Amino acid sequence: MKKINCYLSLIALLCVFVSCRKDFAQVDTLSYTLAVRYPSLYPQVFAAGATVTVKNTFTGEISKLTTNTEGEVNLQDIVPGVYTVMVNREITEEESQAITGRVGKAFLNASIASLRIQESGKTEIQLSGGAIGGFVIKEFYYTGSRTPNNATYLYDGFVEIYNNSTDTLFAGGISFGATKAGSTIATKFIEDQQNVYLASLWTIPGTAGVDHPVAPGKSIVIAVDGINHKTDPKGNPNAPTDLGAGIADFETYFNPPGNSNDTDSPDVPNVTLIYSSSLTVFDWLPGVNGSGLVILSPDDYADYETVTEPGATASTRYVKVSTDKVIDGVDCVANSTITLDKKRLPNTIDSGVAFVGGGVGTAKSVIRKVREEINGVKVLMDTNNSSSDFTINDSPSPKSYSK
Repeated sequence: MKKINCYLSLIALLCVFVSCRKDFAQVDTLSYTLAVRYPSLYPQVFAAGATVTVKNTFTGEISKLTTNTEGEVNLQDIVPGVYTVMVNREITEEESQAITGRVGKAFLNASIASLRIQESGKTEIQLSGGAIGGFVIKEFYYTGSRTPNNATYLYDGFVEIYNNSTDTLFAGGISFGATKAGSTIATKFIEDQQNVYLASLWTIPGTAGVDHPVAPGKSIVIAVDGINHKTDPKGNPNAPTDLGAGIADFETYFNPPGNSNDTDSPDVPNVTLIYSSSLTVFDWLPGVNGSGLVILSPDDYADYETVTEPGATASTRYVKVSTDKVIDGVDCVANSTITLDKKRLPNTIDSGVAFVGGGVGTAKSVIRKVREEINGVKVLMDTNNSSSDFTINDSPSPKSYSK
């Protein structure tokens, strides 16, 4: 009798469980429209042919759609929830005049970090971006490596700036800088989409438009320390990079007043330190979990305003720079779990994020993908969306794609 009662109880429990599962599965779906628009100065309004990627932040389900002639995608039978939205539109040279009013290829993009859909409706998304070409960030190595004793070695990092145009460009006078380091905590700065806020800022010496010519398909490399890290006695035999003379064009010699901790390599010229939010560190360290890296058009940034982060208790100050000054940028975060609301750079600079993952000492970099090769010159991806443009490089490769 006890066995029969147990069986009956088990059957009853299963019935309740199935009933609950059935109720749980009954979720009302709805329809929702995303309307994609060209930048306000473009002759055309409706962005037909744009690629829209929608991701449910809870389930991870991804849908990829293309806008119709009205610039819209209709999400049918969508489950209520929170979604991230990324939009890309490549404008070919043949269609550019009619769409943009200018001649030449262009990449446009936009993103929404958190779109809450609870009822049927419509959201308009305006694209931003511009023409292909100019200087771009080809590679950013910031994670550091491990010594034979498993100690952290952070001095083998570098930034590589690549000429992605068809003309010779000049690096003299351009600047580069990094935001506060990547984090799982959002920054209040991201609410201001018109400016970037930099924890460090450097300038390449020379006269703008005159010094340091860079041919199409060539690059300049700025090393944290300009030595061959594999062989130098002060280096790390496990480091992935040779950043000595002939590879590194410049190094970031960190020498603010009262700080002489850094070592100046005699073989590699220095970039000029314009600003650092900390004067007590012993080298330029952009953050092992990434940061927002930008390159800037020539200007006297020493005179720019510095501000504290809104709502922060710390007194750390950052240089405020208008996005109009930004030539290119890449927003690097710790890993794939970091959501878009934790970005450091405005969407007009980078609508996505790039990452290495694995934390400090991975000896990996983020590197821009090759879009095509024309007459032996690599044309790099540049959609202003690092989620699409960059990939992880297991062997950081300054001045090369061969490693």
